[in-house]
Amino acid sequence: MVVVVVLGQQAKSQEQIEIGGFVGLSGYLGDLNKSDWISREPKAGVGGLIRYNVSDYLALRASLLFGKLSGRDSHFADRAFRNFSTESPVSEISVQSEWHILPLIQPRLPRYFKVTFSPFVFVGLGLAHTRPVADMENMIVAKPEFVKGAEIDRQTVYSSYHSTIPFGMGVKYRPHLQWTLTLEAGFRWTFSDYLDGISYAANPAKTDRYQFWGLTVAYRFPRRPLGFRNRNPLRCTTNDY
Repeated sequence: MVVVVVLGQQAKSQEQIEIGGFVGLSGYLGDLNKSDWISREPKAGVGGLIRYNVSDYLALRASLLFGKLSGRDSHFADRAFRNFSTESPVSEISVQSEWHILPLIQPRLPRYFKVTFSPFVFVGLGLAHTRPVADMENMIVAKPEFVKGAEIDRQTVYSSYHSTIPFGMGVKYRPHLQWTLTLEAGFRWTFSDYLDGISYAANPAKTDRYQFWGLTVAYRFPRRPLGFRNRNPLRCTTNDY
């Protein structure tokens, strides 16, 4: 009987878990990009996640993402004279909670499944790693404040690891009992001004930010292992949905 209970709990836990892959874009939103929401140099981003569906309205996920951050002053007429540029790979591990605005039904049996979709919002905590290569050597007009700031930045020793707060929104679509499609836009607030290797030479009063947005395809493990229900003499039939 103990074995049956344990197997039943494992099956119940398994039926709420999804694993998936992410493909989309990463974007730099730091000192060399004037917008806080739109990157002028989006790059490819990929990754994976594992998601635990707590209820119809709440899910928890852990994700690992990889992308690239890059920006340059030459995109903006009022900054072109400075002519700074930067690029860096970025990798991120994070945990997040997702809240579904509409219920995303969690049926137990295929015959109770209905195609559903829901907008959602998410927020969490993460850790990012960057290796920036900043070019501050080719100023067209060498203004003293930028020359001095560049000297400070070149001599500063900063960590390549950065705490982040990921947040954003998206839409989930479940066309099949075992599959979930997610389209989302996510932003990362950080506590560092050196994701790009530039601070005093640009805007030391504002920390850097970045984004990931794209499509996730996730597979949801079946509610019951094959044949489990027929082998379980103690199964309950009053709550099979």
